[in-house]
Amino acid sequence: MWFTIDFHSHTPVYVQIKDSIKALILKGKLKTGDYIPSIRNLAKDIGVNINTVARAYRELELDGVIKSERGEGYVVVGVESEKIKEGLKVEMMKLLNKCKISGISEDDLIELVRKIYKDL
Repeated sequence: MWFTIDFHSHTPVYVQIKDSIKALILKGKLKTGDYIPSIRNLAKDIGVNINTVARAYRELELDGVIKSERGEGYVVVGVESEKIKEGLKVEMMKLLNKCKISGISEDDLIELVRKIYKDL
């Protein structure tokens, strides 16, 4: 199996699929020109509805990360790592702002991040 889905997460499953495929590309485990599993096969492997995977693939295609090749399946086109990093930076800034407003000290926050990162 390529990755796992957290069915208890508040993040929709199709978003988890998109993020996981992008992460595999960023880590170099998927390269431009590599084929990814068919919608049906991935849905079966991770135990989700075919429509969920189809939505993730459709959005990845709209983002220019993958493309459909008639009769072949879906192939990796690539991903702009800087664009993804910028998106993560924006998300992190929002979260850090919530922590600051909640009164969490910088030291406590850094310690919490270290603990969570180590547990991943």
